[in-house]
Amino acid sequence: MNILKSEFYKLKHTWVPWAHFILPILYALLFYGVAKITSLKNFDAMDIIQNYLMLLGAVLPIICGAVTSKVVDIEASAGSFQVLLSTTRSRSKAYSAKLLVLLLCFLFSTSVAISMFAIVFGHQSIAVCFVALCLVVVGGLATYMIHLWVSIRLGSGVSIGLGFFESLIALLAMTSLGDKIWYFIPCTWSSRLVATYIVGRKLADHSYLLKEFTMWMYVALPITLVIFISSLLWFYRWDGKLVSE
Repeated sequence: MNILKSEFYKLKHTWVPWAHFILPILYALLFYGVAKITSLKNFDAMDIIQNYLMLLGAVLPIICGAVTSKVVDIEASAGSFQVLLSTTRSRSKAYSAKLLVLLLCFLFSTSVAISMFAIVFGHQSIAVCFVALCLVVVGGLATYMIHLWVSIRLGSGVSIGLGFFESLIALLAMTSLGDKIWYFIPCTWSSRLVATYIVGRKLADHSYLLKEFTMWMYVALPITLVIFISSLLWFYRWDGKLVSE
């Protein structure tokens, strides 16, 4: 808990907390405005919700890249990561706390985005909102792990650039191009999971939903565990230098 408090304190006077509150609200209001003045207004309510959630999942890597870059830049400017490495004797606790803070901020901002849209749009139930929130957050876990490692190891610029590339991949994966391969691409999980849920709940036979989620779990759980464990092992041996150094 002391390590977590320390991590939150580091972010207190930065734009990171504000970004996690303001950006979700702006996104929800902007999408609602677009849905009211464009051809989206002719769509079914659940189709509009599906598009909102899919786009939310698709832009996640960009936000993730920017946030993790800022968090890592704070550590780099504080004695070249020496504060992070000397916070506790257990490097695994230091790394896990950094990741947990990012994920808690992610959970908060996603909750704001979904809740705000539910308030202004008013067609989705609490159950739909809750399931969508869980799917977006669970789908984004591996993305945050990847970006934290990339930011620390390769630098902020690489993380931000990777975020834009991943968002492009996520947008392409929404089409038929991603139907058979999205399970293996972490940056597509959030958008495809919520899309699968919205489509599957419309069907009388939920076997499609069960099949897709089961297939994803078989693939995603091992990938996520490998990413997390590999990151911990790497961080345990890391000497505090970027590749560029």
